[in-house]
Amino acid sequence: MATATFKFNTTNKSPQGDVTQDCVTYYGTVTFSASGDTYATGGLLPLTGFAMANLGPYANRTPLYVDFQSTAGSGWWYQWNYGTGKLQIFGGGASGAATTSNIEFSNATALSGGTPSIFADTVNFKIVFPKTIS
Repeated sequence: MATATFKFNTTNKSPQGDVTQDCVTYYGTVTFSASGDTYATGGLLPLTGFAMANLGPYANRTPLYVDFQSTAGSGWWYQWNYGTGKLQIFGGGASGAATTSNIEFSNATALSGGTPSIFADTVNFKIVFPKTIS
């Protein structure tokens, strides 16, 4: 099985996002490569040509804010790792205790191997970039 990747798909919301004097915001969904592709510890890299920098103007800068949400209510937590440029996926610990952190999805597990399936999840994103660099 191949290592999974993902791609950003912008929506036509405010045609492609919001543009203010200081920031550009992109909205969209995430598409995962294939249900049988496997997760790699540390996160998934974007598919070549569909990286964050390919979203549009100003997207080649360090984002001010990145948010991913499961709109299906899957319970999976999606987090952007600024240092590695990867999308990490976390789930609740087996104990269910409110005092333990979430656990990263298991290495070499197919995206369809989670409960519920990560591949079948609907994931939206919001990313904000500065228009100027200080």
